[in-house]
Amino acid sequence: MTTIRTGTDLAAVEDVVAGITAHGERYLSRVFTERERADCGDDPERLAARFAGKEAVVKLLRPAPDDAVLPTEVAVVLDTAGAPVVELSGRAAELAAALGCGPVAVSLSHERGLAVATAVALAER
Repeated sequence: MTTIRTGTDLAAVEDVVAGITAHGERYLSRVFTERERADCGDDPERLAARFAGKEAVVKLLRPAPDDAVLPTEVAVVLDTAGAPVVELSGRAAELAAALGCGPVAVSLSHERGLAVATAVALAER
């Protein structure tokens, strides 16, 4: 049976700024892939949208409480037309495969210090 899986997340830009301020490169490299950072130019508002996207995808995958998905295993990058797309690796890719998920679509928005993302995928299990 095919099901629709969804995930939504809201992130505050000030939380990304605080992470960068407190931990600098260590925070950026643990949370974002090099491609995400390049796509965003390390702009906190755009990074917050990517963070919300990552969290929305993890909510869609619904891992068990003790089944960690690293932030860099879910990448929200831009395609050649400039639209956000999801790239999964590691445990995130394994969970998607186990669910029979097709490609994950993501929509991002940011305004007035907040970023929101919704992720959607069709799954066969």
